[in-house]
Amino acid sequence: MFSREIVPVAPEAVGVHRDRLHQAIDVLRSGVGTAFPGATLCAFRRNKCFLDLAFGTHGGSSPARLESLYDLASLTKPVATASSVLTLVERGKLSYTDTLGLLFGEENAGGWKAVTVKQLVTHISGLPAWLPLYKSGLGLESAVRTILATHADDRPKPGGNYEYSCLNYILLGRIVESVSGKSLSAFARENIFAPLGMIDTMFQPDALTQKRTAPTQSEEGPEDTTPVTLCGSVHDGNARGIGGVSGNAGLFGTARDIARFGNALLHPGEVRLFGDPTLARIWENQIPGVGGQSLLFYTDGNGYNPSGDLLSPRTVGHSGYTGTILTIDPANDLVVSVLTNSVYPTENGVGKPGWLALRRRFLNALAAAITG
Repeated sequence: MFSREIVPVAPEAVGVHRDRLHQAIDVLRSGVGTAFPGATLCAFRRNKCFLDLAFGTHGGSSPARLESLYDLASLTKPVATASSVLTLVERGKLSYTDTLGLLFGEENAGGWKAVTVKQLVTHISGLPAWLPLYKSGLGLESAVRTILATHADDRPKPGGNYEYSCLNYILLGRIVESVSGKSLSAFARENIFAPLGMIDTMFQPDALTQKRTAPTQSEEGPEDTTPVTLCGSVHDGNARGIGGVSGNAGLFGTARDIARFGNALLHPGEVRLFGDPTLARIWENQIPGVGGQSLLFYTDGNGYNPSGDLLSPRTVGHSGYTGTILTIDPANDLVVSVLTNSVYPTENGVGKPGWLALRRRFLNALAAAITG
């Protein structure tokens, strides 16, 4: 079991130039009030934390803190859902070649019965990127029925086209539950979060935890009126309609925990989440010629990959719509997590495009701080 405590070392101790690191921090800090209200960030190099910082506010008078929780949005996909799928595969409970016809029944799976687990994980199932599932009824079972009832005839054939889709991961979340016999929340907590000491990573934060959770604003969802301000309730409308625990979104956490997760993959130690064959597939593109996606992350060439311009081509990562990233560069032995609530106080105001541009410039400046 990992200790919760993180004590940063001097950046020079891990080959990071102090002045250039501060320049990178200043780049990110310049976004306070324009790209986001505040941010927390945590970074590791050579298996040691060298950056653990918070600045700005949650969006009012409450300051951003190292203990602040953020809506992780699509970081839920690698951190909770795909990691749970990989765990079940390693335990012999599931196969990447298992089809939706096998897992849901051929009649229930309809035109999607030939889609495999791996095609869901790597976003080459042919399913559309998104549907307003909350309009078809609430709850996970309703969402699954709506997804599987989608007409497949006018969609790309499975395996032939990369299209990032939340629907893939809603189905994967349901698969984790049916195969494990536990909720996605419970399975991920017991098998991913707890072993790594990620005690601040969770679905559905309770009332006490919500007091240190940054708010968001959502303009779509199951509510009668939108936009709606949320704090501790997931920003994603479909995940809210499902009940807050969904394979595509719903996870909350701290920058420390997310960086800890990435570092545990890069430096498996006393607690190994995965064996070597799985770890290799985490860093490597699994769909060459079609797209850039590993079993957990975006890879080189995927426009969604939060890699900047100067990190190595081996860099992988994932982002979340609310303003969150996890970036891992194995070649430079670097892990960095940045969490913001760029969708507050408005979802589609100046914050969102400002954050997307700023994160690239920050990663460029951080890469330039690496000295060896």
